[in-house]
Amino acid sequence: MNSLAMPRQGHTPLLAVLEPNVQPKPVTLLVNKVTIKNVGQAALMYGPAQAAIAKAVMDSVEAGVIPKELADELFIIVSVFIEWDAKDKAKVYEYNYEATKLAIACAIEEKPTVEEALAKKDSAKHPFA
Repeated sequence: MNSLAMPRQGHTPLLAVLEPNVQPKPVTLLVNKVTIKNVGQAALMYGPAQAAIAKAVMDSVEAGVIPKELADELFIIVSVFIEWDAKDKAKVYEYNYEATKLAIACAIEEKPTVEEALAKKDSAKHPFA
């Protein structure tokens, strides 16, 4: 929660909303990975990325991936990456929606397991390393 109390230029976390004054449940905090430097980037973060993530959270509750009885008890933090030169709102929405649903499913299923992570630790190939 420190990031909410101490935002810095280009990194202003926000609580997701489905629409003004309607938060998804679980409450969801969005934190951008890429420094927002202009209004175009901000519009993608606060528009399609936020909408997609809020919808993915609620779709996960509706599908039973997140148990409805836990929706008021859990808190989700989403680290949002939007390509620096992105312009396509539909792609930003699609990618953030799918990534959020996958991340939620993995978290709820506790995937990877400790054993799976240990098995990969010496052979893992990170695409950007």
